[in-house]
Amino acid sequence: MSDAALDRGWRALLRRRTALVGINRRNLDFIHEHNERRYYPLADDKLLAKEALTAAGVRVPRTLAVCGRLADVPDAIERLGGFDEFVVKPARGSGGGGILVAAGRAGAGRWRSAAGGEIGTAELRRHLAEIVFGAYALWGGLGDRALIEERIEPHESLRELWPHGLPDIRVITLEGEPRIAMLRVPTSRSGGRANLHQGGVGVAVDLASGRMSRAVLAGAPIERHPDSGRPLVGVVVPSWAAVIDLARRAARAVPLGYLGVDLVLDRSASPLVLELNVRPGLEIQNVHGRGLAEFLGEEEA
Repeated sequence: MSDAALDRGWRALLRRRTALVGINRRNLDFIHEHNERRYYPLADDKLLAKEALTAAGVRVPRTLAVCGRLADVPDAIERLGGFDEFVVKPARGSGGGGILVAAGRAGAGRWRSAAGGEIGTAELRRHLAEIVFGAYALWGGLGDRALIEERIEPHESLRELWPHGLPDIRVITLEGEPRIAMLRVPTSRSGGRANLHQGGVGVAVDLASGRMSRAVLAGAPIERHPDSGRPLVGVVVPSWAAVIDLARRAARAVPLGYLGVDLVLDRSASPLVLELNVRPGLEIQNVHGRGLAEFLGEEEA
């Protein structure tokens, strides 16, 4: 091998290494550099985020009820008696903690859980109380609000990947522009949740075309869903241009320059924004097999 070829190889390796972003660099160079701390609650609190997104005309799931104190719980449970499906979330939760999904009726005062089993009225009351007391809050100990939303039925093409959960799309934006994206697909191991650290599959999606290019489960590349056997590479996400457009509009709805926008596609292939994240995780680098700074245009010299 010639000296020139060796030099090119070393330079390519150096570029890949400097493009990798660790937690400290993410916090200093991206989160703190592009976001003012006083605006963090607009992403940390799902209810505040929904207010900002709704005001900007960004489509979000319908809110069925909100519990901000224990006195609100009985009314919320009575209201939910009229719904077969719903999702309970802590407003200031993170990483999928505290989310409860009712996927259908299981009898009077009972619902089927998306994770298996059943949810009774007593369990629902207890879960809402735990949220209000702050059991799942990002910072803990300060109390929280329980947000209860409609359950979104995913588009058929995504439901076919694994029908027991809701696949979502994470788009990381910088100064209002989408830079990198991945699809997160639930598995039996993840209990119907799309979070990668709970056993979901991460799928790299090309920002320009919406084509799935690489899939990773627990740090290892795969080509098919571990449960359904459906292909995860070479497939195009429906309505991709609309997904990217909505992610851009969501990012510009709040004064946060570095942001993770989580979206879903409903049955009609129309995108909705589930939530915003001011501290998007770094797993997206492993999913793409490339450093985050390469996509953000901020590689170290």
